Amino acid sequence: MARLRMSPEHEVDLIVVGAGAAGMTAAIVAASHGLSVELLERADVIGGTTAISAGSVWIPNTRHAAQGSDSVERARTYLRATVGSRLRDDLCEAFLASGPETVEWLETNSALRLRPYAHHPDYFADAQGATLAGRVLEAHPFDGRRLGRRFRLLRAPLPEFTLFGGMMVDRHDIAQLLSATRRAGAAAHAMRLLVRYGVDRLSHRRGTRLVMGNALAGRLLASVLARGVGVRTRVEVIESLVGDARLEGLRVRVDGNERRIRARRGIVLASGGFSRDPVLREALLPKPVARHSPLVESVAGDGVRLGLAAGGRLVSGVDGESLEHDARTSFWAPVSIRHRRDRSIAVFPHFVLDRGKPGLLAIDVDGRRFVNEATPYNQFGQAIHAARRPQPGAPCRFVCNHRFVLRYGLGMVRPGGHGIRTAVAEGYLVRADSLEALARAMGIDAGVLRETVARHDAFARQGVDEDFGKGGNAYQRNLGDPSHRPNPCLGELGEPPYYALEVHAGDIGASAGLQTDADARVLDGHGSPIAGLYACGNDMASMMAGVYPGPGITIGPAMVFAYRAAKHVAAIAKG
Repeated sequence: MARLRMSPEHEVDLIVVGAGAAGMTAAIVAASHGLSVELLERADVIGGTTAISAGSVWIPNTRHAAQGSDSVERARTYLRATVGSRLRDDLCEAFLASGPETVEWLETNSALRLRPYAHHPDYFADAQGATLAGRVLEAHPFDGRRLGRRFRLLRAPLPEFTLFGGMMVDRHDIAQLLSATRRAGAAAHAMRLLVRYGVDRLSHRRGTRLVMGNALAGRLLASVLARGVGVRTRVEVIESLVGDARLEGLRVRVDGNERRIRARRGIVLASGGFSRDPVLREALLPKPVARHSPLVESVAGDGVRLGLAAGGRLVSGVDGESLEHDARTSFWAPVSIRHRRDRSIAVFPHFVLDRGKPGLLAIDVDGRRFVNEATPYNQFGQAIHAARRPQPGAPCRFVCNHRFVLRYGLGMVRPGGHGIRTAVAEGYLVRADSLEALARAMGIDAGVLRETVARHDAFARQGVDEDFGKGGNAYQRNLGDPSHRPNPCLGELGEPPYYALEVHAGDIGASAGLQTDADARVLDGHGSPIAGLYACGNDMASMMAGVYPGPGITIGPAMVFAYRAAKHVAAIAKG
């Protein structure tokens, strides 16, 4: 994309800081109401963490829910049952009221097209008000060629989530690829993917069939461009410009030159939260502070710092609770770490593909199971924090056998076992021909490991996990293997060789953020709105307060409160 010239003094109606799902939604809505909008992004590409994520959007009671399967009352009941006393009623009611409207408006007025997962239970599937499907939406696959030369402006997905150096696949595609040798329909689907990818690589650096978060970001980017929004990358925000009664704009650095951008109507902070700011990480995350995160580097705390400088408050959950070193200041997932060939670090989040399958055990620093392996990933990450307290910094591990890896894959080693020898040689996996040898390699007591495996395998044979309840609800069973009996999530470790993989708690998004009202206006220390300043996405304190009720509970509320913020700005502009 050609760089746009910016004069030393530039003026628009609305400035949006950050170009993920929240920022792009705010820009689209504001521009559709006739406001001039400038979208500023720290990175040199657009999409933020949204672009590398699964792209799930959790919004209850939309037109995509099966008729009669959901309601405001049912969703409210579920949120109160899961988030509990930390749920802010004003944010909850605003989200539930505006969520369906946000989806309908975007699908009518932008390139966004969403669909529900056919079957995706809420994470607390036994809680009152939970549903088995309908609340979790995903973007339809998107043809990146529709962006033209701007396709290079879209952030690429993580290499670990692509095949053959750039072909994106989603869960449906993976299932078809794994069945291609057994079913004609699956073989045809696989052939279409491969042919399309081969044609793409004749003229593009990666595949242009976009799925998951890349499809969501691509559709939003196409809409931003169609609305005439000014999109600027590589912009460093320095400070806000304060007038007599409100924030009047920002001082920024573009290509090494300082500029002032005036905002006639307001500023929306949507830069992705504090997660990559080293000072805030040290102050807020539990000790020892997680060293690696799958979040993009541009999530550097710009919006949070601007909000604090303007008089805003950093909060998480209900007032009066300490933020310091609380795991609830962020959301978590088990992650594994590997060095790429270019010496960059790959951080792989273990969301759905391996840990809930039968035949995998998660063990603590002493070799004992410490968690239900199929539990929601935020709870899993918090369990890792708890398990490591006796030995801070020591790893927890996944343990499985060779047959498991061939069938289901393990982290960055895909099903079929391709690359498994390299993974062992690089130290990503530890391989051993007996439990005793595996224990020695991990530096744990062999007797403890044998006892752990024997107890687990006894549960697997009976189909009931008496220690942790693995496979005990609809969400967990959805992660398992439906062909495995009697419990789709619980299987014996089986015969050697065995493998162990170090896993750590990785932060996947901020929960703590700027305190706002229901229209996403940033509030000061007295609870009053700061004129002209809004926050959404992870710059805004999550209404979920550190609890993760379902997939997409960061992106869904991010888009809804971005919609509300832009509508509020437009209403003020209209007078």
